[in-house]
Amino acid sequence: MVMEPVMWQAEKWPGIEFFTLTSNEHYYIARGVINGCIKKQLFVVHYEIEITQDWKVSSFHIKEDSVQHKELKLTSDLHGHWFDKEGNHIPAFDECIDIDISLTPFTNTLPIRRSPMETGECKTFKMLYILLPEFELQKVEQRYTRLGNRKYLYENTNNSFKAEIPVDENDIVEDYPGIFKRLP
Repeated sequence: MVMEPVMWQAEKWPGIEFFTLTSNEHYYIARGVINGCIKKQLFVVHYEIEITQDWKVSSFHIKEDSVQHKELKLTSDLHGHWFDKEGNHIPAFDECIDIDISLTPFTNTLPIRRSPMETGECKTFKMLYILLPEFELQKVEQRYTRLGNRKYLYENTNNSFKAEIPVDENDIVEDYPGIFKRLP
């Protein structure tokens, strides 16, 4: 897969992301740099996600290079088990194949690409959710319903939040209504 870089502008807070997706014969590498301000806290977050050819996350590395330096790196065995940088198993996130990074719409692409759906089909996923800039980790359930050729309904099963998400020909999120807007 070859694609041009993407930029998203945050709509609920001041922020912008520069995103690239590259590939080699074994992996896709998703990289993003997010600059913004939430609750008067300035941040610059860098992330890199290593994804197998069948769209399973094998590892991710997130770091913040602003007032506070925070860093997180986890790896997966590709079967729903996560390990910290010392190789310790983190059972709280068992069954999570996909991740969802709060400050980027890209991670909504992961379950969509990994588990294709027919129009009208609905699937629920256990997700390792990374709330940024706090670096808080949670296990959550998210539901996706394919509404049409390039549109999905996202629902957070833990609360009433839902959004219709249009995607491009690569299933990369175009806009996340009221939260992120893709720049031309």
